[in-house]
Amino acid sequence: MYLMKIQRSSRASSLLCLGVAVLGGYGTALGAQGRPADQGRDLETRSALETEARTAEQQNRTSEAFLLRNRLQRGDFQEGDRIVVSLLGSTAYNDTIVVRSGKLLPLPRMGEVQLDGVLRSELSQRVSSHLARFLRDSSVKVTPLLRLAVLGQVGRPGFYYTPADVLLSDVIMMAGGPGQGADLNRMSIRRAGDTIWNAQDTRTAVSDGLSLDRLHLRAGDEVYVAERKQGLNWLQVLQIGGTVLGLVVAVITLTNR
Repeated sequence: MYLMKIQRSSRASSLLCLGVAVLGGYGTALGAQGRPADQGRDLETRSALETEARTAEQQNRTSEAFLLRNRLQRGDFQEGDRIVVSLLGSTAYNDTIVVRSGKLLPLPRMGEVQLDGVLRSELSQRVSSHLARFLRDSSVKVTPLLRLAVLGQVGRPGFYYTPADVLLSDVIMMAGGPGQGADLNRMSIRRAGDTIWNAQDTRTAVSDGLSLDRLHLRAGDEVYVAERKQGLNWLQVLQIGGTVLGLVVAVITLTNR
């Protein structure tokens, strides 16, 4: 796993590290014959994930290998996920569709698309192939949205829907950026109460500009920005020490009378 370290001691330097989030232009447009016009750069393919999983297993990175194998088997989509679907051409349509029970994506008057085991990088091909049975002169653009919780020391903690190919740093900026007491060196990513990316790996992910997809995140995961640890206040220590010493002297004086 990564060994690089980032040190930031103030809000200003944290903002410089994260940069400005610019969202837009996400999604993939495909023709009705299922040929991709442009595939998202940061959406990992099945072959790439297979290679990463084998490498993680060979290097005994068991936690990462489990995440990868689980993703390859179950796919990226869950019930309740949102997907923006836009039809271009003679049949115009644009809407955000919710994935239903059984991991089905319902399309108006065109049936349902099964998403069980489908990766985000495979979504456009899957939807395009399905629509090719109904449409001849239209193309489709799909944008899967990922629901993440951004918690801890950020400006606006809460849940956010975002395309999966955005950077982790952009998500922090969407939540208002790091707060006054934020410690980006202690940021982590959790799933169902378990830490799936520790502080060192998450810190490096920000430094390397990794997208949410490349971090293998799924709906409901939590990005947690910890609070900066307060240094030892020596003035308070001296004041307390002086008070204790005074009490000890007073007790000794009383007992010797």
